[in-house]
Amino acid sequence: MPTLADLDDPPRSRLPGFLLGAAVALPVAAVFVYFAVGVLPSLILGNAVQFDDRLRMEDDYMQAVCANLELPRDESLCECVLAVEYPSLDCRLPFLHWSLLRMTEQCSDQATFDGALAFCSCVQTIASDLDALEPESKEARQKVQDYVGCTELEDALFLPQIDAL
Repeated sequence: MPTLADLDDPPRSRLPGFLLGAAVALPVAAVFVYFAVGVLPSLILGNAVQFDDRLRMEDDYMQAVCANLELPRDESLCECVLAVEYPSLDCRLPFLHWSLLRMTEQCSDQATFDGALAFCSCVQTIASDLDALEPESKEARQKVQDYVGCTELEDALFLPQIDAL
């Protein structure tokens, strides 16, 4: 409601201030929404989706190995795999040990060794260190977990196909 003072000196329009505030706030809000909706979830989740997909592939691989069970070679792995629902999570250590042994076999071929020099050197070093340790010791478990570092090398080999086992 206007007063008598407003008749002699009318108040300034608020429209220019509102437009200036909107011009500043809208781009800031757009950047915030872009990061909050687009970038932030991917930063929080990281590679969780890819990691989960890899675990599912490892589940399938382990179950396929145990479907074609070769007793002395696969016994310790399949003992765990056949007992749990998600072997890639529950049988991680036996799978890493089993994989290390398979990669040691693959790297014993000179052509394969030359093609994946860093990976095979890493695998053979871990395998030789593991041979010197007591099988169920804490140091042996830690040494088997070191194999994960080998798999992250650029020239890392893939596990053998099921039919090639």
